[in-house]
Amino acid sequence: MSDKIEFFFDFSSPYGFVASTLIDDIASKHGRTVIWRPFLIGAVYKEHGGVPLEHPLKREYVLKDFLRTGRFNGIPDMRLPDNFPANPIPPSRVFYWIDGQDPTKAAEFARAAYRKYWIDGRDTSDPQAAVEVAETLGFAASDVMAGAQDDAVKGRLREETAAAMERGVFGSPYIIVDGEPFWGGDRMAQIDKWLETGGF
Repeated sequence: MSDKIEFFFDFSSPYGFVASTLIDDIASKHGRTVIWRPFLIGAVYKEHGGVPLEHPLKREYVLKDFLRTGRFNGIPDMRLPDNFPANPIPPSRVFYWIDGQDPTKAAEFARAAYRKYWIDGRDTSDPQAAVEVAETLGFAASDVMAGAQDDAVKGRLREETAAAMERGVFGSPYIIVDGEPFWGGDRMAQIDKWLETGGF
């Protein structure tokens, strides 16, 4: 059994954001560590179809449920950004550039970038927004901007997305614990129980 919990998420995902505020505490409670893995959910939709917000009966419900789920999980200031859903590529690339240097800071970046979008309403489709978040972690803006445009970083994001799909990842968040997959921000209590009991 690995002590790793794999946390797959897309930066434009509201349920991914909610899970990002909970996953580390759950992991720590059970002596586990979290491997943060951003991927591009748009690639999943392109490959397999099923864009959720295009369902006419579902859209109004889920837009309300995003914020209700946030409030339920202790995020009363979560709000729907004006440009939802934003392009997740800029923060994803910055994440993998930082991850190549310091995985701990990459996770810090992910949490902060999520808040920048879902709390502050900042357009993370704008690469400058991701750069500003990275600057708060001590990285130089010019280094971040150059790193995000590096072909190796771009390639890694493509590879991580392809690898996620090969493992069956189809939504955000998608969390794998001891080989057991859990999909959705409303599965956090199940993950906690799974770790507590060793499975059920």
